[in-house]
Amino acid sequence: MKEIKLFDYQEDMKERIEKALRLHRSVMAQMPTGTGKTVLLASVVESFLREHSNCNVWIVAHRRELVSQIRETIQRVFSKTPSLLYKDFSNHPVNSSKITPSLFTLKEGSTSHPDPLTLRGEGGNRPTRCSEPLRSKVGGPSKVSPDCAGWDRLGATCLRPADGLGATSASSVNPNSDMMPIKAVSIQWLSKHYDEIEEEPGMIVIDEAHHALAKTYKEMWERFPKAKFLGLTATPCRLNGKGFTDLFDVLVQSWSVPEFISKGRLATYDFVSIKSDGVTQRLIDSLQKRGADGDYQNKEMDMLLNKKPSIERLYRSLEEFGKDRKGIVYAINISHANAIAEFYREHGIAAVAIDSKTPSSLRKELIERFKASSNTSFSKTHPSSLTLKGGSTAFPKPLSPQGTGDVTAPPRRSEPLRSKDGGPSKVSPDCAGWDRLTDTCLRAGDGLGATCLRPADGAADRLGTTCLRPTDGLAPIQVLVNVDIFSEGFDCPDVEFVQLARPTLSLAKYLQMVGRGLRVAKGKKNCVIIDNVGLYRVFGLPSQVWNWNAMFEGKLKVGKRKETPKDREFFLKNEKQDDIQIHPDSEMMMVMSHEELLQTIQYREFVDSRGEFAIIKLPDGKMTVVNRQGEQVLEPGDYYDMKLLDGNILFYRHCRKEVCYYDLLSGAIIDDGPNVYDVPKVVTLEGWEFIKYGDVYMSRTYEHFSWPYCPSKYDLFNFGDYLIYRYNYLVDSGCQEWYYYEGGNGLMMKATIDSNRVCFLRGDYEHVYWMCATLRCGCIVVMDSKQDYYLVDSYLKKTYIGCNNPKNENEDLHIVMPRLGKKYYDEMMLQEKKKEASEMILLHEKSEAGHVELYQAGKKWGIKVDGRVVVPPLYRSIAQPVGAYCAFEEIPRYWGIMTLKGKVIVDAKYEKVEIHDGGIAVVTDITGKTQTIYLK
Repeated sequence: MKEIKLFDYQEDMKERIEKALRLHRSVMAQMPTGTGKTVLLASVVESFLREHSNCNVWIVAHRRELVSQIRETIQRVFSKTPSLLYKDFSNHPVNSSKITPSLFTLKEGSTSHPDPLTLRGEGGNRPTRCSEPLRSKVGGPSKVSPDCAGWDRLGATCLRPADGLGATSASSVNPNSDMMPIKAVSIQWLSKHYDEIEEEPGMIVIDEAHHALAKTYKEMWERFPKAKFLGLTATPCRLNGKGFTDLFDVLVQSWSVPEFISKGRLATYDFVSIKSDGVTQRLIDSLQKRGADGDYQNKEMDMLLNKKPSIERLYRSLEEFGKDRKGIVYAINISHANAIAEFYREHGIAAVAIDSKTPSSLRKELIERFKASSNTSFSKTHPSSLTLKGGSTAFPKPLSPQGTGDVTAPPRRSEPLRSKDGGPSKVSPDCAGWDRLTDTCLRAGDGLGATCLRPADGAADRLGTTCLRPTDGLAPIQVLVNVDIFSEGFDCPDVEFVQLARPTLSLAKYLQMVGRGLRVAKGKKNCVIIDNVGLYRVFGLPSQVWNWNAMFEGKLKVGKRKETPKDREFFLKNEKQDDIQIHPDSEMMMVMSHEELLQTIQYREFVDSRGEFAIIKLPDGKMTVVNRQGEQVLEPGDYYDMKLLDGNILFYRHCRKEVCYYDLLSGAIIDDGPNVYDVPKVVTLEGWEFIKYGDVYMSRTYEHFSWPYCPSKYDLFNFGDYLIYRYNYLVDSGCQEWYYYEGGNGLMMKATIDSNRVCFLRGDYEHVYWMCATLRCGCIVVMDSKQDYYLVDSYLKKTYIGCNNPKNENEDLHIVMPRLGKKYYDEMMLQEKKKEASEMILLHEKSEAGHVELYQAGKKWGIKVDGRVVVPPLYRSIAQPVGAYCAFEEIPRYWGIMTLKGKVIVDAKYEKVEIHDGGIAVVTDITGKTQTIYLK
């Protein structure tokens, strides 16, 4: 009897899983996407059944597609060992070529239909049907039951969702199905039918176990206290940061992604992403709303990204990096997927959209066509060999039949289809599929699906206007655009590109998406990951080493990572490179090529990982630390006893037994030597991180700065993007200090003493600066340790402006600073005037609309706008507003004029004031002299 053949890493995982199951009731196993978790699952189940011949095994998944895939894998694997499908091997011989799904044994009197997605033998009765039949095999039409959920191709009948069949086909049932020990079922079906199931499982295997939420899955643990539980996942993490220890006792981990790539078990990749200052990145940065799961809200993503310019950028990046490759695109929602597929088809790319509403039979057909397609068949010059009718101006359709010779184009929706005998047949306007038995077009409501689709489904012809006859050939599909359909359970190894068109905050979703392209396949050189939504800046590269154990325990929540000096240097290098052939207007940059990837992952052993970093051992036995990009952040050496501590601090010993603490963010040595005893800790002061080492407080910068005491809140001033530490005494910093001269209309003056203010910039782990000046626009000027001065804008971008020893007037701060001060002062004044003008217009409109109210408190009067107090009750009297202005009396017979915001523009010194339309006022003083004042 043959056993299931496993790779070496699968054998290792199987041994460790079985060992863990002997020690614990509940085990979670982690393996990267594309490394064969389902085959490992089958092997573990096989061994369990050999050891426990009287037990049943349930395999539970959260989606119908996963259940179906598990069923097919189990059938394929166990066709080699059919006797394992029966408890009594001698009494139940099986034809292994005809193993089909099995049914649960239900309690007597149950009205629920058994779940079809389980293993069973052949023969037996037909499944429960709806009260009304669908179209029969001979073409007789009939109505469809409103609760139809699927099609029984053997009996040509409609199956109810309550039957638990979903939209999958069902064959006949083995009357001895209670003897079948393996059953695959969805958690949704199981949670509704616990009370009707008679048997109890010996083991429950949960596929994609990162979806195992306590509320939904906990009941299995409670109902079956004697069962063993095994959870399989590539990503044991949750968006909310909660762990899995409420369900599982221990985590068993396989190799990391870099190890799988270096050993040829996963494919290499090129990774391209959007530039940090691109349009798309700015749109994504503006996303504010969150959905119920904590991820970006679909509605807001759709509003910002489901636009033609965004989709055009997707197309351009695919043309630049994935041309003539076969791949999948991840969209935001159904509308977005359809829009992408339609745009791609309009530009000659054979693309179809698939989502949860695509009929399962049609979905399966499209996926099979996609899998059968090869990149040699993709051509934008000749997308189809169809010969169009004379005078037609339509572009040939890439999704229409291919072949040689003259072929007549399929008829349009307005033209009749032709049946096999040549007779015309009308097309329903809501055509959703082709009945291959009767050669007629079926309505969407029939729920049958096939090859004729609505244009919205994106799988008809290129223009979405033609119904294809079943006698027509089927062209290859180059691109599948999907909405969370292929995030899990999709097995097509020769996917050559993955395009990310939907942002996410979920690490699990990110790794599941990119993992679809990392499977190895014959003839596949590498995969291109086209990151059109900047997920690289959120999570890093897919090949980094993750601390899965910390996430499993709920001790680590993965969010948007901090940028280090290495990151900024890396981004700058890639965004300025000119050796890559990229469209001049492209917002894409090459993050890492597959050649660079192989160089970074040629490590022998991964020792430990935490947060942003991992400890590795090189082939020569030396140790080092790498970041998310795989770059070394510590000089390799003969270190031992290396540990990653909280706050990205590294502990290690030299070969001479000296202890060292190292700040991985700044690359600075905290302390080393033979007499190191204290452990450094990361502390937060005024919202900024510092390192406390004994009684000393140190900045997290490569350039050393420290205090021998804890600085007080009166010493530190947090301005958001920068922090100021002010000395309480004079220091010889060498930094010029400049300030605005009060009443000087932007004139800047130099102080007579050096600056005594130290400045730290957000995210800058290299330098300590001295504060030179704060400009009116919010920009600042700082000096570094080389006495070079930089203008720092609101985006923390630094621009060199001068130095203490200038070589020309453009570097002389005595010339540069007054010029900068005046420039930014004028810009600020202009912005304030524009803002004030817009506010006055708004107040004028509100006054005209009657939204301005004069109110009295005691003997004083004030103003309310839209019920909100804008002018407190300070005045003896206030006249009715005229436009955005009103007259007020401060003391008897002394009148002035103010805006409706309370700003006084004419002092209260006139006996009489009249305000006219157009912002003109006539005032009379106590001598009777009048004058006209223009208020605007």
